[in-house]
Parts: sequence; C-alpha cells; structure tokens
Amino acid sequence: MGNPQKKRKLIDISDRTGKILGMMAVQNNMSFKTYIETLLDDKADEIAQDELITWKDKSNHKQKNKL
Repeated sequence: MGNPQKKRKLIDISDRTGKILGMMAVQNNMSFKTYIETLLDDKADEIAQDELITWKDKSNHKQKNKL
C-alpha cells in the first residue's frame, strides 16, 4: 500500500460479505478498512504481475499488425 496517490471510493457489499470479511480482518488483527485495502492491493499486484504483461504484449502485437 505504498501508493502515494490514493482515491476514495464507496463500494456496496452485502451484509454476508461484510460479516465474513470482518471476521477475517479480526483473525488477521486488522481493522476492516485496512483488511479490505490490503486484499485489493494484493489482488491488483497479482493481476499486474500475471496478466498485465500479457495485455501489454497483445497491445504491442496489434500495433505491429497495423504497420
């Protein structure tokens, strides 16, 4: 979570999801907010490492085909 630019977003989650995530936050000794932020940051990092490179390669391939 070392991103210097942060944007606040409101999200709606079901009560069930909120309760489950709240319990998981407690188990990890984190506040609900911090736990959710950590989950989202970790998932974004995972996607960036695994898939963003593939997306970039596909984009470059399309540009080369146009030349």
